[in-house]
Amino acid sequence: MRNLLDSVLKPVRRASDAGSAQFAEWFMQSRHRFTITGLSRSGKSMLFTSLMTILKYRSEQQYQCLPLLRYLPMDLVENMWVEPLGDLPEFPVEEHMAALEQGQWPPATESVAGFQLTVRLRQTHGVKKYLLPFTDIVFEFIDYPGEWLTDLPMLDKSFTQWSDSAWAQQMNEPQNQFAKDWHEAVSGFDFEQPPTPVAINLLVSKYREYLLAAKAQGISMLQPGSFLIPGSGFDWQEYGFTPLPSRISSDLSSPWTQRFTHHFEVFQKNWLAALKQSTFRETDKQIILVDLFEGLNHSKSHLYQLRETLSNLAQTFVYGDPGWVQRHLLRQQKIAKVAFVATKSDLIPAAQKDNLLALLKDVTRGATAQLDKDEIQFEHFLVSAIQATDAGSNEQALRYVNSEGRYMEATFEPLPDSLKAMPADEHYPALPAGVPKDHLARILNGNGLDRLFQYLLED
Repeated sequence: MRNLLDSVLKPVRRASDAGSAQFAEWFMQSRHRFTITGLSRSGKSMLFTSLMTILKYRSEQQYQCLPLLRYLPMDLVENMWVEPLGDLPEFPVEEHMAALEQGQWPPATESVAGFQLTVRLRQTHGVKKYLLPFTDIVFEFIDYPGEWLTDLPMLDKSFTQWSDSAWAQQMNEPQNQFAKDWHEAVSGFDFEQPPTPVAINLLVSKYREYLLAAKAQGISMLQPGSFLIPGSGFDWQEYGFTPLPSRISSDLSSPWTQRFTHHFEVFQKNWLAALKQSTFRETDKQIILVDLFEGLNHSKSHLYQLRETLSNLAQTFVYGDPGWVQRHLLRQQKIAKVAFVATKSDLIPAAQKDNLLALLKDVTRGATAQLDKDEIQFEHFLVSAIQATDAGSNEQALRYVNSEGRYMEATFEPLPDSLKAMPADEHYPALPAGVPKDHLARILNGNGLDRLFQYLLED
């Protein structure tokens, strides 16, 4: 029987031994590309740092730091290695861990980065074990600035459409609180003058001042966000543009409308289209990080604009459920599963987590309605990339290290479980937790990542 099996399998083995990468890719690899999307301040940098550290300790040192992740049983892990992902810069995990050692949280993401993690598992089943002694589970992770994400809906608009929508957003709460200086600058601007580089730069600089001020106050829907970070590949000083008053943007003969329309189209073609093609194209699992604490810390209207932002972004990506042939032979990818993740869940007591999860579902309901329409699977999770707090003296309290290194205790008021339940004049200050000295142990004991990845990996 064994000789018969050898003769049957010999051609297959010969193809594999000859170095057939396609053979390995089709039959010995399970490949998952995760796009971790999230707005500014949603915790992407810390989540990536935690994820790489946890997977390293789980695979190399058999540390049981993801107890509910059945998809990668530790006793079957043969090997594990990290590689660059295509031509993307490597994620700076070492620099981030060094920052934690110095008591600083990792810096915000300002450029794209990625890595590929391969975990080799031993096969344990009869014939499959003899034919394919191992299976490679390949994870591809991409991190990029949240400001790029909020720009993607601009691809589907003309300049005039975008200009009108940008003005409408600035007139609503809470954006209108931060747009007053910008609106005054536009009111006093002479649009009869020609759009010279000097005049354009003056207007664009005023608009950037508004964007930066609004970003500092927790506003998430700011376009173009790519103008705000140095890692963007678009030259806003050469091809800058701003929203124009409707009396100008509706006049197609206006030199300002013509010039900004040209700059807007350069932005779409040379930056956004290329960005979407290269960074957001091939992915089958999407993790959307949501920082509810930023909105809770400011106002109810901040949470409403967060809901609006997420609803707009849900229409940006290509969703679907491609079959085996599309995934492995035709190399076609669509997002088949989506996870909405409220980050930094360690910043509230366990007694408040049901309310936080309910609030997450309410804030994302516009986005999930779009996914329901497309029949895409989605789920909601609470995750902490690092357990930076300890239980307090009662169920409504937490202990934490503040920025000065002092061990403090804070008591919490009940969080609202929906936007409707949040008083218009209330806000809930975010816990100012510093980096604990035992940060590595607390990373390995972060909560929720095992449930999150078990959901995304299981069929």
